[in-house]
Amino acid sequence: MTTMQRFDPFREMRHFTRLMNSPLWAANRWGDPLEQDVESASESWSIPMDVSRNEQQLTVNASLPGFAADDVDVSISPDRVLSVKASRKSEVTHEGEEFLMRERRMGSFSRAIRLPSDLNLDDASVALEHGVLTVKVPVAEAAQTRRLQISGAADA
Repeated sequence: MTTMQRFDPFREMRHFTRLMNSPLWAANRWGDPLEQDVESASESWSIPMDVSRNEQQLTVNASLPGFAADDVDVSISPDRVLSVKASRKSEVTHEGEEFLMRERRMGSFSRAIRLPSDLNLDDASVALEHGVLTVKVPVAEAAQTRRLQISGAADA
C-alpha cells in the first residue's frame, strides 16, 4: 500500500542534515536514493502556541483541534515550566477498509515552556473550547505596576 504525504519542502533538508550528522556519513556519503524518509511519518508533532502578556496576566493559547478535555494534561511544575500533553488513539479500521490518505496525527504530543518568575502560579486557570486550550496565569500583585500618589507642597 502506498501512502500520500503532504509536501514538505524542508523534509529533504532535514534528511540531509540527519545524514550528515550520522556516523555512517563517511561510509555512505549520499545515502540510498531509494531510501524512504521514515522519520517524517514518526516525526514528533509540536503543539502550536501563542503566548501573550499584559499587566494583569499571561495568556497561552494552544491549538488542539479534535481533542477532548480528558485527552489533555496541563501542569505547571515548581520550577515554572508549563507542560501541555495530549494523546489521541488511532481509529479502528473495519475489515476490508484501508486508508488512501491519512493526515490526522495519532499518538502523544507535548509542549513545554518556561514561565516568567513574576506570575502567581497558584491562581492559574485552564479552559478548552473549540479546539483551543487557554491557560491564564495572573501576574503577582507585587510585580504589577502601581500608580503612586504624589504628596507634598504644590510648586508655585
